[in-house]
Amino acid sequence: MRRTLGITLAVAMMAPALMGAEGGCGKGPVSSRTPAPNVTGTWDIAYDDTLGIEVTIGGAAYSQTLGAAGGSFTIDHMGQPITFDLACSRPEVVCPSEAWPASVTAEQRNAAFPHRMWVTLPGQQCNGMLIDPVMSECGPGTLNENCEQVCDGEIVTASRDTFGVVNEEGTAFDLLLGAGVATNGINCALLGLSVAHADLVTTGSADTMDWEAVQMSNGEVVVGYAGGCLWLGDPDMDAALEALVIGASVKFTTGFTGTRR
Repeated sequence: MRRTLGITLAVAMMAPALMGAEGGCGKGPVSSRTPAPNVTGTWDIAYDDTLGIEVTIGGAAYSQTLGAAGGSFTIDHMGQPITFDLACSRPEVVCPSEAWPASVTAEQRNAAFPHRMWVTLPGQQCNGMLIDPVMSECGPGTLNENCEQVCDGEIVTASRDTFGVVNEEGTAFDLLLGAGVATNGINCALLGLSVAHADLVTTGSADTMDWEAVQMSNGEVVVGYAGGCLWLGDPDMDAALEALVIGASVKFTTGFTGTRR
């Protein structure tokens, strides 16, 4: 699924609500030693035929649903039409179906902590040095509020291990997809709290030692972007509006199901 957002986007950290995901990364299940269903293996993923988009500009939220192939849409902000066109062909942009591909391999690498899982997925990394930001360009009110180090080079996509957690009941999991790489003001960077979540359909039980996850249901991939990567297509657009749009946030959402081979 190729999905694009063509005036490429600069996104503030807009995913704190995702911290309530059921898998509880960083909470109880990550350190649990209780039994968990076996999720290790290769999974085939099927996506919904729609892509949800949410854009927030200056406190105003705009939602749009596109088909599986993506496309263009226009919002009217303060009387000014702004057209967005999804562009996932850019190597530094990871869209939902790329962040969680059509076939993935899951592993439970530590028998002592069976709720921990790893999935190898496309992710972002800095093709250069991480350097301290210019202090006048970070802090409250900027795209880099915590003055994190930024990438002095391109942000590129490469395979990496992604950590997740099966919940205590063994009925669902969450993966954190974002790499947490700050922008250099040019590239897009995937938000550190972009997530994939799904319920697990299982057979057997912990009591009989044959507890197996066989399907993923009600899956959802939520991908947000951070970075100075929103440029307006109209060079004559009002500068004040341009400042608002550069401070926009964007979130992509798509549903999925999974079947274990």
